[in-house]
Amino acid sequence: MAYNGPTHRRQGIYWHGHWTPIEYPLLSSNYSYKVRDFVVEATLTETYQAQTNVERNVSYLFEIPPEASVTGFSAQIGDTRIEAIVDEKEEANAKYEEAKAAGVQAWKLDKVQEEVFEISLGNIAPNSSIMTRVTYAHLISSDTIEDSVRLTIPCGLAPHAGRPGPATYPTAPTGTAAVTITVGIHVNSTRILGLNCLSHQATINYGFSDNSFKSLSPAEMNKKFKDWKAYVEFKSKEFLRGNFVLVWAVQSMDAGRCVFEPLHPPIDGQAETTAFALTLVSNVMLDPEEHEYIFLVDRSGSMSGSRLQMAKDVVEMMLANLPTKKRSSFNIYGFNTAAKSILPNGRSVGYDKKNVFAAINRLNTWDAWGGTDINSALTTVFNQRDAAKPRCSVVVITDGLDWGVTAAMQTIQKHATAAAEQGKLLRVFVMGLGDDVSRGMCEALVRSGSGATAYISDSWMQDSDHCELKAWTMINSINRAPIRVRFIGWGMTPAESPPQASGKNMASRPRPDQSQLGPAAKGDNVPPPEAIQQAPLPGTMFWAVRSHWYAIIDGTYNTPKVKIEYEIPGGIINTIEIRHGDNSPGRLVHSLAARALIQVLEDKAISITNAGQKYENEAEIVRLGKTYSLASTQTSFVATMAGVGTQAKITSNAPPGGRTRLSSVPQGDTASDLNFVHAQFSVTAQMKLEMTMRNQVFRGESLLPLPPSPPLKITPLEMPRIGAMSLSLPLNDASSSDADSIASNDGEDDLSDLIAAQDATTGAFDPAVVERIVFRGIAGGIPAVAAAISALEVRDDDDDDVKRQVWAAICVIAFFERRHAEDSGEWFVANFKAEKFVMTSLRFGLGLDEGRAGEVFAEALDEAGGFMVGVV
Repeated sequence: MAYNGPTHRRQGIYWHGHWTPIEYPLLSSNYSYKVRDFVVEATLTETYQAQTNVERNVSYLFEIPPEASVTGFSAQIGDTRIEAIVDEKEEANAKYEEAKAAGVQAWKLDKVQEEVFEISLGNIAPNSSIMTRVTYAHLISSDTIEDSVRLTIPCGLAPHAGRPGPATYPTAPTGTAAVTITVGIHVNSTRILGLNCLSHQATINYGFSDNSFKSLSPAEMNKKFKDWKAYVEFKSKEFLRGNFVLVWAVQSMDAGRCVFEPLHPPIDGQAETTAFALTLVSNVMLDPEEHEYIFLVDRSGSMSGSRLQMAKDVVEMMLANLPTKKRSSFNIYGFNTAAKSILPNGRSVGYDKKNVFAAINRLNTWDAWGGTDINSALTTVFNQRDAAKPRCSVVVITDGLDWGVTAAMQTIQKHATAAAEQGKLLRVFVMGLGDDVSRGMCEALVRSGSGATAYISDSWMQDSDHCELKAWTMINSINRAPIRVRFIGWGMTPAESPPQASGKNMASRPRPDQSQLGPAAKGDNVPPPEAIQQAPLPGTMFWAVRSHWYAIIDGTYNTPKVKIEYEIPGGIINTIEIRHGDNSPGRLVHSLAARALIQVLEDKAISITNAGQKYENEAEIVRLGKTYSLASTQTSFVATMAGVGTQAKITSNAPPGGRTRLSSVPQGDTASDLNFVHAQFSVTAQMKLEMTMRNQVFRGESLLPLPPSPPLKITPLEMPRIGAMSLSLPLNDASSSDADSIASNDGEDDLSDLIAAQDATTGAFDPAVVERIVFRGIAGGIPAVAAAISALEVRDDDDDDVKRQVWAAICVIAFFERRHAEDSGEWFVANFKAEKFVMTSLRFGLGLDEGRAGEVFAEALDEAGGFMVGVV
């Protein structure tokens, strides 16, 4: 949501009283993307300032890729930070409204449309800063060019016709770094080719997937350079006016690929499942046959100028190169609030040079005006098409600013199904124009119509070669066969393996009886899912180019291959096998699979009229959303200061590592911090850490008893995470002097040994001990110092030792959180001391200010957390 365009954009935070963007300017937007092969993990962090003396309820919209799963949401307002939980939408609204009515601060995130979400902030304190962090994940899109991929980072929200609401105005000032975008790319041991930013002048660096190269000499860079890594960085003093778009090619990217993931950490009450993500690309060409080609060109007011001209050029280019088959025909429609054929009698005409020449001449007289109604336009086209033709391809060319997607999807599904019942093939393709094109709309239309999408950015509108390239990719998509998948064997034997269980989802599950439809929260009253939950279901067609298939399976792993049985036009049945790829325990692939299951249910919802079936469908969405912490049409993220969510209190001068945990750990004064620094670094310079400083470090910082049960939830560190885990504080009365007794609690030997090895004075850990305990059995031992730390400038030789010690402590913190979350009572004091050591070292040992130290800490901890998946 970082770009400021025309004054009609909905941008910034809005006061509910009058829905006006007053006194809440956006200060900065930070996009951090990590791409592993074709899996994307992203974090969007935005900071606002409440420049008002009045407490208010405010909201704002933001945009993510339409296929993405929102997996985490946190907000920090003033000195309060909270990690939200996922609840059924009505329950979340009730908790949010109850907190607001009681004058309690509250946070809520709702899904508005496929790619648009709304964050509501209740009872925002006057003159406070507002920082929101949203994490999301998705599989990367195809660019419809062979072995090419396209990454679009939505940096704003375009105006959408049909969306109720007030006119809006830019509210964000410019700054030294209004927008920061970083993208780290790591593909599976093959070369990255032709990496380009289509939208902005970004810095592109090959050989590294982070900024660690900045601190290396040319010789060191050459030694560590990897062909399969790249890093993109972009900073802007002003907010952007369009999406940020990257494209690159990878050899054999279009080959079938499958990653799988054992669930970790386990979810209470859930089976120990394995999730799969499979990508398939159709390389089968359709045999020539009579074909009706229909172009549906958006000529609404937003298409004026270069966009309408590009649309005309695309039509002309495609009509010059489509496959020729006797008795094939074509038609061209223009639409705004209604659609009308360009041809004299409104009907398709023979596809020959004479008719094409006449149609293009008429097309070039068009101008743009009016609103947009895509559903009305599609209805007209389908009703007037030549139903006698065995194939019909509708090519929609639009800037994608219509919110009437649901009705359009219903229309496409209705007509495509009717055509299939008659043995005919009706498909929909979309060419999206402009930086602010609604990819959610475009992808939804082709998902319903078994087609494909292609996009042209504003910066390429004048490039005729680019126009020709996109026209050809669309033609190739039309020519590719929509292969039908009959069966997928995922390489696992499902628990209790019911026959034909694969992909049935709810089909064989008993429906809840009336007693189950009572006051229980929706989603808590549905039967357990099938052993195999798959999306899409078998029997579904490939998209024209790249398709993604997912499964969550409760069962036993038996083979490292996935077997796909598919059918091509003509009834020919083939089988292919694809070996499983990455195997990293976690929650990411589960989140993607659950999002795909939800998408199937949400698409299904548009055609359900029976109240019972509607309830059952919504309940299943809620179950998936709550289980895997996903926002959806039926679930929302919510948190309140009244105890909903995971809360942390941050004192005004305390860094993330030294925060007050709901007032249970009062912070030390400045004098104690300086005593800590003086002792630590005067001795570190001589590589000695023998001073006794417990009273200095923790003077006035004894751990106070926590409030009575239920135990409070905390998030020890402010960091981006997917599927953020909650940790419970111990309920015993403990102080800093109890560290030894707490460390001796029962637990695994590695945890006890690690806590015992912590320096009681400084909170540091010997890197050799960390390597022996935390990274035992891992090739290479302790990883190289995180890029965020190693890139820091050194002032003397001892700083390198400080960096290694800081990195060792951060690895231990990640080890506590990721591998021993259930033992937080055992490591809480050790973790607190380690955080204190890290933040004090960064601030006073390496000379960082408080804000920068917190950023380095969070970035390094995120990197350390990634290594924990291999720790046993």
